[in-house]
Amino acid sequence: MITDVDNLEQLKFIINSDPRVILVNFFAHWCTPCQLLNPLLLQLEKTYLNKVLIIRVDIDRYPRIADAFSITAMPTICFFFNKVFWKELTVSGGDIGTIYMNVSILLTQHNDGLLPMQSALLYNPKEPLDSYPVN
Repeated sequence: MITDVDNLEQLKFIINSDPRVILVNFFAHWCTPCQLLNPLLLQLEKTYLNKVLIIRVDIDRYPRIADAFSITAMPTICFFFNKVFWKELTVSGGDIGTIYMNVSILLTQHNDGLLPMQSALLYNPKEPLDSYPVN
């Protein structure tokens, strides 16, 4: 089941307390690619049952959350794991293949203790969630 959030504090609470890989789907109801992505994300959640949590943020209703993560395109999927925003894994435009790949990368880290995408991390270091404003 996809969860909707309506404020940054609620989002941070979920990210800091849930052990699963968390995908935050920034969308708008008028966005056709966003609507096309929804059933694909539901299937992804079923595929990775109990390993992935999908959260939706409606950028028209809650623009402050989108602004906190510098969202400029829709749909945009941000990945969180171990209380960290994995900025280098962000997917804009709804490429479901890349979304599955990124989930797999983070689950590999979770299961095997491997560092995901080491070469990408050299150029795009991960950012702690605390570096984003709560306002």
